[in-house]
Amino acid sequence: MKQQFVRRVSALALAGCLLVGSSLLAFAAASTAKEEVIYANLTASGEVTGVYAVNSFAVQAGDTVTDHGSYTAVRNMTTNDAVSQSGDTVTVNVTEDGKLYYEGTMDAATALPWVVKLTYTLDGQEISPDELGGKSGALAIRLQVSRDPDCTGDFFDKYALQVTMSLDTDLARNIEAPGATVANVGSKKQLSYILLPGADSDVTVTADVTDFVMDAVSLNGVRLNLNLDLGDVDLTGMLDQLQNGSVQLDDGANALADGIAQVQAGIDTLNGNSGALTGGSAQVRAALTQMQTALNGISASTDELNTLLDASTQIKNGIAQLDEGAAQLEQQVSFDAYKAILKENGLDLDVVKDGNAKAIAQLEQLSKLMPQLKDVILLLQGSTANIDAMQTYLDTVNGGIAQLHEGSSTLNSSYGEFDAGVQQLAGVLTGMLGNLSVLTDGVNQLASQYAKLDDGLNAYTGGVARLKAGVAQLAEGAAQLTGGTGELRDNVSGIDMGDELDSLLASLSGSGEAVSFTSAENTDVSAVQFALQTTAITAPEPAAEPEAEPVVLNFWQKLLKLFGLYKG
Repeated sequence: MKQQFVRRVSALALAGCLLVGSSLLAFAAASTAKEEVIYANLTASGEVTGVYAVNSFAVQAGDTVTDHGSYTAVRNMTTNDAVSQSGDTVTVNVTEDGKLYYEGTMDAATALPWVVKLTYTLDGQEISPDELGGKSGALAIRLQVSRDPDCTGDFFDKYALQVTMSLDTDLARNIEAPGATVANVGSKKQLSYILLPGADSDVTVTADVTDFVMDAVSLNGVRLNLNLDLGDVDLTGMLDQLQNGSVQLDDGANALADGIAQVQAGIDTLNGNSGALTGGSAQVRAALTQMQTALNGISASTDELNTLLDASTQIKNGIAQLDEGAAQLEQQVSFDAYKAILKENGLDLDVVKDGNAKAIAQLEQLSKLMPQLKDVILLLQGSTANIDAMQTYLDTVNGGIAQLHEGSSTLNSSYGEFDAGVQQLAGVLTGMLGNLSVLTDGVNQLASQYAKLDDGLNAYTGGVARLKAGVAQLAEGAAQLTGGTGELRDNVSGIDMGDELDSLLASLSGSGEAVSFTSAENTDVSAVQFALQTTAITAPEPAAEPEAEPVVLNFWQKLLKLFGLYKG
């Protein structure tokens, strides 16, 4: 996991440094050392059918060139000098100045650094390349490249592979080649892939084809030599900052999750008390309804008056309890209370938001080199957004509760006066009878207003239930956040980025000496490259028309034909 992370970091740091031509990549300037080009012929499916080495030397007349390689045949490609072979040793006595090129034919079973596999699918069914030529339909070409474990040397780990294939746009439409560089070459689309060293590759090209044919696919391997000039960029120092930041981020995320869990427990308790609050309000509403009924049918009876007094006392007590409960809710349900709870448990939301802002600013600089850090930035932005959303929601809820408390306080005060009037009414019943209709109207109005208050209480308790669900989602999100920060912390902590990063950059910079592919005995080698090519996919030849059978003439027909009179 940590090696993969190092490779990803390095790939980000090196993005854009790889400049590749349309054919084989250029090597360093020629020297007197030997250069090797290994050619391999492949079938259209990727199987190796032939391997050849072309060896070149800068020579002067009188030189004796001695080279090594396991060849089944050798030939001089540039001069008339004889090429002698004894076992794995090749010798040429040079008679003229210039360049000497000789070819050695290697065993077709020679293990190359790469195993190449090409698979073709037409209309969803796999098809042999021998049967594909001339066919039409929805085509998918899958190229898989992996390490050949039988190949000695570190070519797979140090050589990049440039893959090129071309499709004729007269025969192929709707070409899709994710990850490829696409160029127009005449009527053809040239698709190029750069496969970096040390990694298996799997690419797919799709197209709608008609009478399909395709040129050979070429795969050119060259030692990766990036011109890396990082200037004064301290990658190790930046990664140290990333490691420290990941620890702080993970600690903060866990503290935030703990605080949210405590808030969730408080909301659960509050939601559990909602039933008692709505139940008490329902009793008050029922008492008011009872009082309405009593007043609307009241007479001068002392019994009815006592019922009225009892009901008024119950209402007064219920409103007082309601007002007290609303006051407690106003104090308990607020963002400041929420912040205080978290702060008591070691999490200061203001510090978290400030830390998130600083971390985002730092990570945005690093994300230019490491795009995957944008996911961490999104996590930090999500953490800040969660805090702001919680503040907005709790401020809104607190505002509603404040209005509720204000209304309940007004109601409590007003009803206290009203209840005092009711008590006085008991002493002056006779004088009050004349104003009974006024009292009835007042109670009717009070009952109507309280119905609205009761509806508001029910709406509030419903809001608390929704708040509980929202906090549960927030807790789930916090758990995901801690999971992500924990994974980031595990991935970046404990990595020795010094020697490991220096070693990787050195390998990608092409440092070190070239190693011969043909034989370990060849020690003076300036460059080695590989050129692999598949066979082309061609349409089958049209069937030849049958020849007409010769007409056998009799004696008289031959005689007429002799004088030009035969019309057959």
